[in-house]
Amino acid sequence: MDLDKVRIGMVCGTHKGSGTVTWVDGATQTVYLTDLVDNHNIEVGIEEIIDDPQIHNHDDFYY
Repeated sequence: MDLDKVRIGMVCGTHKGSGTVTWVDGATQTVYLTDLVDNHNIEVGIEEIIDDPQIHNHDDFYY
């Protein structure tokens, strides 16, 4: 995934788990996430983000 497509608040999947983006460090190409299950922090490189259009934010639920 490209770094310019990652935004704070979006949900991303990684090999370490899925989480909500809390910070993007453009200098080191690092994305910081909060795990969706137990709220622990995940730190991954941009190359570890899985580009999956089926992952949605909680606001995107359908009724």
